[in-house]
Amino acid sequence: MAGMVKQRLAHICILVRDIDQAIEHYTNILGAVCPQLLKEDVVKEERFAGKDRYATAFFRAVGSGCDIQLLQPLDPESPLFKRMEKHGEGLHHIAFASSHLEDTFQQLKKRGVSLQGDQFIFDANTPDTRWVWIIPQYAHGVLIEVMDEYKPIDG
Repeated sequence: MAGMVKQRLAHICILVRDIDQAIEHYTNILGAVCPQLLKEDVVKEERFAGKDRYATAFFRAVGSGCDIQLLQPLDPESPLFKRMEKHGEGLHHIAFASSHLEDTFQQLKKRGVSLQGDQFIFDANTPDTRWVWIIPQYAHGVLIEVMDEYKPIDG
């Protein structure tokens, strides 16, 4: 089955203090450097992940391109908010999607990649998506998410 696994760089997530300002600024940037990321409307929504409440917006790539996600933590007591206070705005994580996450997960473990935990993470709000995290210390300071392949759904 491993030969049939499709993988791709799914999105780059940027932690921001003001999502509306970030949407405006990234619209201006992308309009000049990557207009295809503006072909679909940017949908801003509020989400939860564990104890984190956040506002998020995606600039959707066409085809198998890489999306850009903006993420604004909303709860001052949350780990995301505290991370932003400590480190400022900027790259939060990069995400890779796999059509067969089990095989990808086993390959990561087999290669000795340092993961956060030894099981998939689930969220009740997105039951069709599982993910694992590669810890930043292993990835030279970058948090990496490896997730089930996803499809954008309006709303």
